[in-house]
Amino acid sequence: MRKDKKSLSVKRGLRLLKLGWFCHNFMLILPVIVLVYTQKGITVGDFFLIQGLFRIAAVLFEIPSGYMSDVFSRRRILIYAAVVATLGFATVAMAHGFWGIMLGEGLLGVSSALFSGTLEAYTYDLLKRTNSQKNFLREYGSVNTFGDIAAFVGTVLGGMLYAGVGGEMLLWIETSIAAIAVFAYLFVPELTEIKRVVNHKTAVADAIGITWKTIKNPKLRNFIIFPSIFGAFTIMLLWIMQPIMQTAAVPVSLFGFYVGANQLSRAVFSKYAYKICDRFGNMTTSVLSVLSVILSIVAGILAMYVNNMVAVYILCAILAFVPSMQSLVKLQYNTLIHDCVKSQERGTVISTRAMVSMILGAVVLVIAKFLVDGLGLTATMICALAATIVLFWALRKVSRFVKQ
Repeated sequence: MRKDKKSLSVKRGLRLLKLGWFCHNFMLILPVIVLVYTQKGITVGDFFLIQGLFRIAAVLFEIPSGYMSDVFSRRRILIYAAVVATLGFATVAMAHGFWGIMLGEGLLGVSSALFSGTLEAYTYDLLKRTNSQKNFLREYGSVNTFGDIAAFVGTVLGGMLYAGVGGEMLLWIETSIAAIAVFAYLFVPELTEIKRVVNHKTAVADAIGITWKTIKNPKLRNFIIFPSIFGAFTIMLLWIMQPIMQTAAVPVSLFGFYVGANQLSRAVFSKYAYKICDRFGNMTTSVLSVLSVILSIVAGILAMYVNNMVAVYILCAILAFVPSMQSLVKLQYNTLIHDCVKSQERGTVISTRAMVSMILGAVVLVIAKFLVDGLGLTATMICALAATIVLFWALRKVSRFVKQ
């Protein structure tokens, strides 16, 4: 009977996680975010800078949020994350100018940090209640799929709604949907059996100790570095896609479909990540991911110079598709990380991974700000192509620890 109750609580928890993540990721604003923000008084370069600062805000809360989820309550951190996200969307809706938008994005960055280690650690340890953690890649991939489907549906609707209701109303609708996630997380089961006990240490020293131990471990360090560098490339490609499509004379009405294609691809990669890794092996999957990034950069450059619009649409489709592989790579390497860590440290370790990813993403986006404003889109993409040598370096490092 007790086993049946645990099984039911796991199923209920997974359903509520999917609902909450769906509402959180229902991104109506995504396909027109650059347009909406520039109408609120910032430049395209400012947009890249804000996205970089967004990641810096997230970094400041990464380790504390993961550690708090280990020591106190993962359920409570999920609730806080949803509340802060709702406040962030509301702040952006009311904002005008750089600092107002920056404040809202800062809150969204904090929310992202609260979610990043906690949602994943909660899912893994929820499955451990019934000794089914071996299904983590499949089940957490399913949670991510709901988020990606929400982003896809929201993106397609957002592109169409923008012309009718405008950017500010779009943001208020976004805020209302994000608030539903708060109620979903209020009813997920509490994991009372997962709690880190700290003896003879302050919380700060304990959290720093776990982080330092994670970074010093060669296997964990490389499992963190490769997907983080890969993620930095894909986030830059995702945000530069809209300016490239503008330069290539792609109609704004089609932006939603391209960004939607990106989100739909993310859903597919999240759903079938475990099958892809089983079919091709972890190393081959990683190599194909790196080659796809190179293909995407080349496609972005060509799209701005090809005169044939059919070819432009195809090249932009490639540019939209490849960044979605970040979902696959993240799930792939986080699963490898989970297999190496203890439950009582899981939230902190995953937050360490997210912190490194956010730092690298912030650095790349801040650099992109100055490259785009100073040298233009083409030079920025050529620099990105040259920088892919770093991906091959990270791939070589991680190959020592990844089985084929």
